[in-house]
Amino acid sequence: MSVVSAPKLILILVLALHFSASAILQAQTLKVPYVSLSPTAGPLWIAYEAGYFKKNNVSTELLYIPGGSTIIQAIISGDVKLANMAPPSAIGAWAKGFDLTLIASGVDQLLETVVAGPSVKTVADLKNKKIGVSRFGSLTDMALREALRLHKLNPDKDVTILQTGGEATRFAALTSGAIDGAMLSGDKKVQAEKMGFHVAIDLSQLPIYYPVNGVVTSKKFVSTNPEVVENFLKSWLEGIKAFKTDKDLSLKVLAKYLKVSDRAILEESYEIYRPVYKKLPYGDKRAVKFALDQMGKELPDASKLNAEDFIYNGILAKLEKSGFIDQIYGESSKR
Repeated sequence: MSVVSAPKLILILVLALHFSASAILQAQTLKVPYVSLSPTAGPLWIAYEAGYFKKNNVSTELLYIPGGSTIIQAIISGDVKLANMAPPSAIGAWAKGFDLTLIASGVDQLLETVVAGPSVKTVADLKNKKIGVSRFGSLTDMALREALRLHKLNPDKDVTILQTGGEATRFAALTSGAIDGAMLSGDKKVQAEKMGFHVAIDLSQLPIYYPVNGVVTSKKFVSTNPEVVENFLKSWLEGIKAFKTDKDLSLKVLAKYLKVSDRAILEESYEIYRPVYKKLPYGDKRAVKFALDQMGKELPDASKLNAEDFIYNGILAKLEKSGFIDQIYGESSKR
């Protein structure tokens, strides 16, 4: 009978504990918050509804949590492991020293709009008006402030910015007259236009490169559970592919989650988002850098940070190199 040396025994026990922990996590349900009831979450919803998570051995529960700061608190506390959200709240927390990273970024183009009533004829008419965003420090808040600056309005003096919650509550506040303008996108923007409201500022037409939708987690979770993270990203990538190429499936899923039955509204909303989702959703330092620059007032040292330190593209690079992404798009070797 052979005797295992103490160092080898310790190594065996460490490896056994590692693989046991990984297996346990694989069997557990991964809670995945998403921040917005808009088509930007379409690929995530499709990955769940089409069974891509199950196919890739990731038991997943999707949670709608409006407000990026609330989701970030849940990640920091350990209540959730990763999230599909607009990255700015995570960037702000990372700038303060929290263990967070961006492992994918699906959309880096602002699609938000400032929608207002007939009394607002020009952007200048927004002066002294009340405009609704989700929460202070969120994507909608930062994007609105930059858009106002670009139109020579001071966001801290010329307008009143109000925290009015998620897309649906902003829409309700606008259409009820509680606010004069709201940051809206997707189906809510389309519905507001059909009710007589109009777009005062289209942020997609402004020179802003911004992280709009990505996957955020902790660096610790990536390092200790790389297989779980990889399988999640594989599922999400398949959701992106379906979102970009399968209109019928996409509209069906959007109708369910957005609770919209009007096909014309769904189609118009879908066509806004479908082309801007990246096939290769690498995190981009330009978008992160822009977000850091916007945080200068609250976090004076944020602009000095290296945006690349917040981004980890390693798993996506592995999937691209393996041919997985080309495979799901039915391509051989070209992007």
